[in-house]
Amino acid sequence: MQTNRYLLIKSLGKSIWADVDHVMCQILAAELTNRIPVVYWGMESLYSESISTNAFELFFEPVSNISVHDIVRPESTFYPPVWNSKNILAEDTDRFKMEGRDLKSLMRSDANIVVSDIYYPLSSILQFANRSHWSFGKTPYQIYRQLYDKYLIPKPIVKREIKKYINTHPNFRDEKPILGVHCRSNAIVNEVAQLYDLNELYKPHIWHYIERYNIRHIFLITDSKKILKQYKKLYDINGMLLYTDSKKRPLKERIPTYLQKYPNKRHKGVELIKDTIEVIKDTYLAAQCDFFIGNGYSSLSNTVLRLKDWPETNIKLLY
Repeated sequence: MQTNRYLLIKSLGKSIWADVDHVMCQILAAELTNRIPVVYWGMESLYSESISTNAFELFFEPVSNISVHDIVRPESTFYPPVWNSKNILAEDTDRFKMEGRDLKSLMRSDANIVVSDIYYPLSSILQFANRSHWSFGKTPYQIYRQLYDKYLIPKPIVKREIKKYINTHPNFRDEKPILGVHCRSNAIVNEVAQLYDLNELYKPHIWHYIERYNIRHIFLITDSKKILKQYKKLYDINGMLLYTDSKKRPLKERIPTYLQKYPNKRHKGVELIKDTIEVIKDTYLAAQCDFFIGNGYSSLSNTVLRLKDWPETNIKLLY
């Protein structure tokens, strides 16, 4: 691979797993265009507290041995042309105008550094795959699986949190099978047209798994105290229900962490990093379960799907 061709992958400014999805798709684009992928989540990221922070590397190992500081030189050429060596670490607040950001131009550019800060789904990028590339002829699920296995490596601090939970909850480690459940608050009703109380659909599927597969434990991921209370009432028989200490709020109090008011940016960053490590931990723990029920509109649920070779009978994403 030529060493003067790079794809700089910026943050979308969305949730952790939505941004990771963007990274994985763009890594495929980098492979297809003979570029070295470089991930830099700067101030456009929800998790960055300063321009010097690469928020991606707060949670995951670098995807290559090249950093943004290694590739930016005065003589470098950039695409889209809005970028240059002086502004590359900043956010382009006009990016949604899509000027110079059509996928074909990005994929065919001869610039030293192509910058990606717009999401393109994997299916769109796959049209550029040829028979010589490993992704050719594979399903999106198969491609995601290989990308996540190869490029997404949690930092030691995240791995320690996962191991800590397993070591302090021997029933999670030793009492199988376990059904993972990711149940979001009813806020999703406002996000998806004509979607009415999706969470009610979980109940028959949960009982199906319990009865058919003799489930020993349910590992619940939720952002809602109300949902946690409901699941305790329905399923917490003889310690059946498992969950972590990640933040949960009543529905009426739910405000995304990044929209909450903090006395300063550093406080925001510290709180977000802590919360996000909890989210990543929950996600990887769910992938260690034997079965999983999630939300097809959720980035977290889709990440659980992509982290493991699930038999079709063992995972269900509603809608």
